[in-house]
Amino acid sequence: MVFSHRCFGLLNASFFFLTLIALQHHASSLSLHVLPSEVRTHSHTKETPSSVQGTLNPAQSSKLTGRNSPMHGLSSLVLSFALMISPFPTHAAGTDLFKADDVEGIAAITQSDLGQSVRRSIVGGAKLADKIDLKWERFSDSLRDEKKCDPVTNRRLFDNGFRRDGTRIGNPVLGALCDPEPLKPIDLSERGAANIVLGLAEETASAILNTDQEEAKQKVNDVRKLVGPAFSRASEGKKATLSEEDRLEESKRQNYNMDIYTRMRAYGEALSDNKSKYTVREGARKFDQLWGNKMMAALAPNADQKDFKSPFPAPDPSERLPYDEKALLDALGAVCVTLNKMQEGGLIGHWEISVPEDDYGNVVTIAVDDDISIGAQVLAREQNQPLGGSAVVALVRSAMNDRAKISYNLDTFFIDPSTTKQELYNPTQLLVSISDLGLA
Repeated sequence: MVFSHRCFGLLNASFFFLTLIALQHHASSLSLHVLPSEVRTHSHTKETPSSVQGTLNPAQSSKLTGRNSPMHGLSSLVLSFALMISPFPTHAAGTDLFKADDVEGIAAITQSDLGQSVRRSIVGGAKLADKIDLKWERFSDSLRDEKKCDPVTNRRLFDNGFRRDGTRIGNPVLGALCDPEPLKPIDLSERGAANIVLGLAEETASAILNTDQEEAKQKVNDVRKLVGPAFSRASEGKKATLSEEDRLEESKRQNYNMDIYTRMRAYGEALSDNKSKYTVREGARKFDQLWGNKMMAALAPNADQKDFKSPFPAPDPSERLPYDEKALLDALGAVCVTLNKMQEGGLIGHWEISVPEDDYGNVVTIAVDDDISIGAQVLAREQNQPLGGSAVVALVRSAMNDRAKISYNLDTFFIDPSTTKQELYNPTQLLVSISDLGLA
């Protein structure tokens, strides 16, 4: 359905451009200023509505819209279009970009009957595309056999393809477990996984932020006082239908979830104090890497490739790889041992690592079900906080950087493996995709 979205988008955008060109002949107060390329590029990188961010690429625009480029005039028209569909057109077209007369000219068009009709047409087209996309999604889901289960992955089959050995493909991203594995009780003992992970996060914060642990704890307590009531209210509804034993266990998990959030928010705020975006990003990267390194040292000090396990077939051994395969398997062995300790400690549920054979060894996928801190991670991402709070991601980063020493790209996704219906979306799986191994 990507095609349908693009078609609607192109038709609506083309219609809007033609309308603008026609209106230019009748609106003497509208003047499209030509901006220097460095100003245009800067405006594209600001926080703007997603529709604008998705259509304007700074790297590409700087090449296409240089001062001597034949696309120079068109870039001004595109920029004006982006500003006019912004929720705050008059603010976006401030004095830095347009004169007062120009702003009045834009307002006259966007507030006119024709301008409002065009905008309604664009919104209506987008809604229609979403409806068609949803219907196709439902139709696609209805074709699969929900009773089929892949014997290799123990997951429902969303993809009916076959592997080279003849077994069906169970997609680790979409398929829910056929035989669900319940979470183990969270171990809150001194040497339990929860206390180790949280304690090592405190040590990492002290090292990265150059503060003592008492000062770091005070920052965490301040955040806890602020967000604690909201976390308590959110957990009450879920516990209402549980038995007394399950309510107690759920309360422990929610407390851990809040502990992760409050720590990462406090550390992230300290990391961001009066620093540039680049410095903050580098600080967050170093935090994850050091945190992950400490976890591996504590939970998997002697792990290597003999500890690596995967339900998937191994890649073709004759395939030439752009990296040291032994180093990768040693790193993944350490990840396996650490994830197993976290599973035993009740922090995560079922997990699996795959190196898909059809990707020529250039991709590694790590799927972790029932991560009990996924709520904190989702909230941190929605709030655009520097630290995501994922012990799994920190572990993977450290394994790739410190043990494998292989270049890579990393993407993370929050998945609801039980359904593709957006209205029922409740993420329980963390998917970590490592790609371009040795090529990034």
